[in-house]
Amino acid sequence: MKVLKSIRMVCVALLVVVMSSCDSWLDLKPIDKVLEDQLYETEEGFKQALTGVYVELNQGTLYGGDLMFRMVEILAQRYNLGSIGSYKEWVAYNYGDDDVKKSIDGLWQKMYSLIMNCNKLLENADLRKEVFTGDNYNIIYGEALALRAMLHFDLLRLFGPVYKTNPKGLSICYNKKFAYQGSNILPASEVIDNVLEDLKQAEQLLVKDPVITEGPRNTAASDGVNDLRLRTYRLNYYAVQALMARVYLYAGRNEDALIMARKLVEIQSKWYPFADYNSLMESGNKSKDRVFSTEVLFGLENKKRGEIFTNYFTPELDNGILAPTNTSLLNIFLTESTSDCRFTPFWIRPDNGKYSFRCFHKYEAPEESDPFFSYLVPMIRISEMFYIVAETTDDETEARTCLNLVRRNRGLVAFEDTEMVDIQQVLKEEYMKEFFGEGQLFFYYKRLNVSSIPAGDDSGMITMDEAKYKFPLPDSETDYRN
Repeated sequence: MKVLKSIRMVCVALLVVVMSSCDSWLDLKPIDKVLEDQLYETEEGFKQALTGVYVELNQGTLYGGDLMFRMVEILAQRYNLGSIGSYKEWVAYNYGDDDVKKSIDGLWQKMYSLIMNCNKLLENADLRKEVFTGDNYNIIYGEALALRAMLHFDLLRLFGPVYKTNPKGLSICYNKKFAYQGSNILPASEVIDNVLEDLKQAEQLLVKDPVITEGPRNTAASDGVNDLRLRTYRLNYYAVQALMARVYLYAGRNEDALIMARKLVEIQSKWYPFADYNSLMESGNKSKDRVFSTEVLFGLENKKRGEIFTNYFTPELDNGILAPTNTSLLNIFLTESTSDCRFTPFWIRPDNGKYSFRCFHKYEAPEESDPFFSYLVPMIRISEMFYIVAETTDDETEARTCLNLVRRNRGLVAFEDTEMVDIQQVLKEEYMKEFFGEGQLFFYYKRLNVSSIPAGDDSGMITMDEAKYKFPLPDSETDYRN
């Protein structure tokens, strides 16, 4: 694999940027050109290396852009972009366009470089267990395994076949060792097996994660000792279980997905309460938590989150703004928009007269910032677990109960026991509303092999097939193998 051969020994995880945070695992000083042996001489060095991977997830080619609100949302036809620059090639699924190919290659290289960093950390941790104190070996090792699994899984969702119809189709490599040569391209089913193997081991290693007994602990400690706090910013024990539920569902292993999602539903009210509806809908509230931070099982700390809004969504932009048409937006929220807290605080009609459509404010920096949720970018939220239960259970009452709990907390009327409900249709509507700007709708469509989706410009329905759902391997990869 060319990307692995070209990456230097001092990887990006060793060049950790400073993050202003009350968690000492996150608030670390930068390391510049440190030899690997020196980095891994101490427990603090392992913490810094792991933090480096989390920091790099915020890159624009990854979850600070393309895999969150930009590329994958464009592929889901979220925005009206048919004539805007290079976006039009993404809208048309033109993966052969030079700029699109360059973006795909960059994404591939960046994700595998971070996988390399995880593998280097894991190998050194096995060699130097004596430097760890308390439960830190298990927690650091478990998080690194979970990160490796998550990165491979999203690579599979992008570059793999439609799993529902072609689970044996060739997909990606699964790299478990730090090496400059590439491993074999595997069938999608084998990648899934490897992802689940890593996640199961991570779950076992994280059994003493304080999130289990104390919750996410998203505030600073009174004694100033902040290790193992702010667990929402980490792939903690519950986040690993939620990721497993997502993977099981993608692989069509519904019984396993149901078992895992039920575990998260059971602890929701204790540790992950639903967002305060009244606070969200209050017009004068200057510190609105539009990311519903209390519901996030795992998210990234992105100090530049406010720039997401100013660079892509603000009505002050003259061109290139990411926004849906009014028609498609109202089609998503139907007749319940005015009471839905995913609509009123998020979708605001500009008062500057520049645009007639509503603009997306989820990632706008609140006027009165909070040290936690002002920088939070959601990766996995608890509502997804309720949706997984509703989709996979054979008990219609359980499915209705899960849907109703989310709907009531979003300000919608619950379904009556006697009311006929098309669970799958409701779930599709919920995915469209719940995860706007979070990069999950395209993967929902691909998982179900949806044959047509609404065009972002309201021109009708777009026929989908595996060629549109599957990225081609980058030229750097195919050239290396040929």
